[in-house]
Order: sequence, then C-alpha cells, then structure tokens
Amino acid sequence: MPALSSDPPDDWDLTHREAVLARIRQASLGNAADGARAIGQALLAGLEPDVAAVALDTLAALARPEGSVAVAAFLEHRRPTLRRHAVVAAQAINTRAMARRLEARLGDPDPLVRGDVAAALGEIGDLASMPPLWAALDRDLTATLTAQSPLAHNCALAIGRRGAIADVERLVGYLRRAPFASIAEAFEAALGRRDLDDALKLRIVRAVADVSTPEVQSFLTRIADGYHGRPVAWVEFARTAAGRIQ
Repeated sequence: MPALSSDPPDDWDLTHREAVLARIRQASLGNAADGARAIGQALLAGLEPDVAAVALDTLAALARPEGSVAVAAFLEHRRPTLRRHAVVAAQAINTRAMARRLEARLGDPDPLVRGDVAAALGEIGDLASMPPLWAALDRDLTATLTAQSPLAHNCALAIGRRGAIADVERLVGYLRRAPFASIAEAFEAALGRRDLDDALKLRIVRAVADVSTPEVQSFLTRIADGYHGRPVAWVEFARTAAGRIQ
C-alpha cells in the first residue's frame, strides 16, 4: 500500500467538527484520488469517532486505493463500530491487498465485525480467501450451534459464491454438522453459478434432499420454482424431492 502522511491535509482544521465535515464533503466532490488521499490523511491525523465514521463511509463511496492505508489502520481500531465502517470501505476499494487485510480480521473479537468481514469476502474474496474462511467457519461451529451466527452464515455463503469446486463439494459435508439455516444460502449461491457443472449441482441437491426436513422442503421448492432455464436434472430432482418430503 502507498505511504500516507499522518499530518492533517493542507488547510484542514481538525479541531472544528463542522469544518472537517465540510472538508470531507468537498473532497468527495472533486478529483476522487485526491479526495481519498486527503480524507485518509485526516483519518490518520485523528478525528472524532462520529466524524471518522463519515470519513470512512466517504472513502467507501469513492472506492479509491489512495484511501487504503487509512482503511487498513481502522480495520484494527479499538472501536468495533469504526472497524465495521472500515470493512465496508475495504470491500469498496476491492484490491487484493484489502482482501488480505480482511482475511486477517476473521478473528476479530467482535462477532458483528467478524460477520461483516466474511460477508465482504463473499463479494471481493478469491481462492486465497478460502482457507481463512474455512478456519473461521470451523471455529464458529465449534463455539456455537446457533443458526443465527452471522459468521457461520457469511463464511459459508462466501465459500458457496467464490470457492473452487473442491470447496463447494466440501461444504456438502457440513449438511449434518451445521444448522441448515446457516448454510442454505451458500448452496443456493452455488446452484446459481454458471462455472459449476450440472453434475455437481445434482450432487448438491441430492445431498440436501437427504436431510428431508420442512426447511429443506422449502429450500428445494424455492430452487425449483425460481429456475427459468432449459430443463435440467438437478432442478427436476429438487421439484420431485420437495414433493416427497412430508
């Protein structure tokens, strides 16, 4: 990441909240690279928490790599709320370096931050993101069996969206280990991918159908009813299997 000064930007008076907010708005309307650089400098120089949140949201809107150093710093901020704003900005900047920084926050002490990080990696992660996502998913499943865990859900979803074939096949093995509600959307995402073949999708649907619960029935029905392409075996199997579940 490029170096960024921790001195305030020229002509920015960081002691007056409203003046700083006005500078942030002004910076967002000019040259995007220069604006991101100035806002990043202001963040590193020190801003009040609520102003820092606005600055990070503005860096997210600008989505420029010039803000990366400040965003990376705020991913480790002591306030969880500001770390969550930094996660959004890191996702928007969407560089490999930002993906690596996000992976390192999958072990964040705050559960909401961890969930946000996994969701962000579902958007910008790559195959290098899979091992830390698997590790985070396994840790979370060991710690809690609740279907409401945002980390387990978002890790699985990221794997379903962006994982390799082997990752998707491995996820099938979690059907009886993880609450179905936490991994259902991951399978839905995998079934919607054009880079996965119909044979794999049929294996997914068969494995899901074997669980044979009311929520699985709803899942299979939704999959079948939502498909609008040429007839394929995995969709027909989903439709038939849903009808068999009592």
